Amino acid sequence: MNSAAHSTKGREELIDQLLYELHRMVFASNDLINRYSSKMGLHGKDGEALLQIWQAELAGTPLSPSELAEQLHITRAAVSYLTDRLMESGYVNRESNEADRRKTVLRISEKGGKIGHDFTAPMEAGLSGLFAERSQNELAIFTEMLRDFVESLDTSHDLED
Repeated sequence: MNSAAHSTKGREELIDQLLYELHRMVFASNDLINRYSSKMGLHGKDGEALLQIWQAELAGTPLSPSELAEQLHITRAAVSYLTDRLMESGYVNRESNEADRRKTVLRISEKGGKIGHDFTAPMEAGLSGLFAERSQNELAIFTEMLRDFVESLDTSHDLED
């Protein structure tokens, strides 16, 4: 085997390994969310919804119930029941949209924010140790690749309704 063919095979093997590890990350993330949600007494999509609402809040772009339904791939009626459960538990609030008072947005409550923090704090502690060994350039490349991966996931399985 010549060096070009060997190099191509090595690259393909690395890409296969990377895809395998990314799949493992997706499944591990889903499992972590489900286990944490169960521990908190949240059911079904409630934990995922709480994290989506919290993430939107951190980004400064609170979600409308319709946007949450779209992100969770559930009906608006289902998100209404889900939101009611999260509100009854004290995790989220509904507020008028500042730009259009006829619409509502979902805001994380102090209790919901604490759950979000408690969920992410152990990961941040573990990852900071892992990343301490890496150069700034490696972290920048990894961040860019991870962002591209997430964006690819958002579009790679567009299923027609």
